[in-house]
Amino acid sequence: MPSDTYFKFRSRFELFPHRYDIGWLIFTDRIFALNFFLDKIYRIRDNEYALFYNYQLDYYLEGNPSQEEAFFEHVYDIITSRIKYYKGLKPSGSTYAKGLIFTAKLEVFLAFLKTIDQWHKTQPLESVITDKNKLIDQLETRIKELESQVKEAAKYEAGEKIVISKGGLPVFIDLVNQMRTLILPNDNKLVNSQTESPWYKLIAKNFVHGDKPISIDTAHNYFPADKDNPPPKYTIISEKDKLFKIIQKPKK
Repeated sequence: MPSDTYFKFRSRFELFPHRYDIGWLIFTDRIFALNFFLDKIYRIRDNEYALFYNYQLDYYLEGNPSQEEAFFEHVYDIITSRIKYYKGLKPSGSTYAKGLIFTAKLEVFLAFLKTIDQWHKTQPLESVITDKNKLIDQLETRIKELESQVKEAAKYEAGEKIVISKGGLPVFIDLVNQMRTLILPNDNKLVNSQTESPWYKLIAKNFVHGDKPISIDTAHNYFPADKDNPPPKYTIISEKDKLFKIIQKPKK
């Protein structure tokens, strides 16, 4: 794609163009887009390079969506080619002296490009391969860790779920709630948890209601976080489902 289609130019005779438009007041021939782009780099401050680049990138993406890599590669080729040209000049005369100044500016711009290089265009192939191999090693290590965790977790997975008779879910949960209030002779609770989640997750994971699974939301509705101010969807256990009462065995 020709360079003149990548960058935003100022209009001819435009007195107040955007600071990052390229071209000159009278001479804005787009065939020289590459040189105008470089000329802007020479003229602006180093700390403006990101703003300039992004301004021109946004313009390019308006007509070429999802082509950020192509824009980056085009700019990178322009910069590296011109640096190579200046470094190939014979060390004599005013052209060489200006080339040293321009090269210094371009190398700063190239350093900026390296900071935004998502595609490894600015890295040697060997460096890219090394980075990829390092990432592969890290991922393989992580896979082994996850496989070990899965294997350990599988030890606690039951081969089947416990069946609560159809219609008996609220009866069962009433017994669970009673169990949570039981006090041992030493005045400690028999079972205890800081939150409600272990209970409803335990039921959803390990029990079925008749021939149907118990969704975590269904189980959760029986265990509100605030019992004194339960949400509207809280499932209340009716008196007809409170069929059993757990009582403490009398002391001898």
